[in-house]
Amino acid sequence: MMYDNFIFSLGSALPIFLVMFMGYVLKRRNIVDESFVRQANTMVFNLALPIKLFSDVSKTSFAESFDWGFILFVVIGTVVSVFIAALFARFTVKNPEQKAAFIQGSFRGNFLYVGYSLMENVMGSVGTKAPIAIAFIVPLYNILAVMLFSYYGTEEKSEASLKAVGKKILKNPLIIAIIIGFIFSSLNLSMPMVIDRTFSYFSVLVTPLALLTIGASFKFQKIRESFTISLIASMLKLVLLPLIAVYFAVQFGFQAEELLVIYIIFGVPTAAASYIMAIALKGDHDLASGIIMLTTLLSNVTMTLFIFGFKTLGMI
Repeated sequence: MMYDNFIFSLGSALPIFLVMFMGYVLKRRNIVDESFVRQANTMVFNLALPIKLFSDVSKTSFAESFDWGFILFVVIGTVVSVFIAALFARFTVKNPEQKAAFIQGSFRGNFLYVGYSLMENVMGSVGTKAPIAIAFIVPLYNILAVMLFSYYGTEEKSEASLKAVGKKILKNPLIIAIIIGFIFSSLNLSMPMVIDRTFSYFSVLVTPLALLTIGASFKFQKIRESFTISLIASMLKLVLLPLIAVYFAVQFGFQAEELLVIYIIFGVPTAAASYIMAIALKGDHDLASGIIMLTTLLSNVTMTLFIFGFKTLGMI
């Protein structure tokens, strides 16, 4: 049983890393270049992923699956994780200009790319809870990031950034897709078969293309530049925060799907968007990049161990 659980866990996490690694190899062999990575990321974010989110949400029965207790847990838990990371930053990050990047890297997970992939590998589908969580977590990540860089930055910069991010949230294709999907679900509408099948092709495209671009963006030198700080942030992101979140989730009585989504929100590697946000808000983007790279590398081990623990304890 232990062996079977370990093989299942390895089979859930390792393919994600292997597809990323293939992206890295393709980039190293000049089969793909920076231009391809940028264009592929744009296509995933603006087309393929919104279509997948719309398809998932529009087919979800929110009357049966919407749970305010679950939503409050992930929202409050995310805010609390920021304060925990800020406490660590106070004692471990000496340079004030690095603190915002450190904190963001410690709580902002790659829920949409890596998390969705892991959810599908473990459960067979993304289920009903993940799309609902995304609708709340994606805007929250952006708002918290702006507040962090504003707090550790200047007043002039913070006011402009908050306005800009507010507009971006409203124009975010992922949020728009979720809202339209929610309307379809609420009105019990369905897409014509030809559109539904067309959308299914884009849904299949999301995971491999997103993971390939993550791997192709990998630069080992970014890890070496701030290794100690990146390692502390990685341990927070991949071990401490998910352990705390899962422990309290169990105490609150959440079951298999909810537990897995909660783990994914708090325990997957740092989102590439944290690097983009660090650049936009004039933070330490090199540290942000290093945390992304290191958490991505180490997550193959931590995700396997967490899934193994869930299976062994009968949680999933």
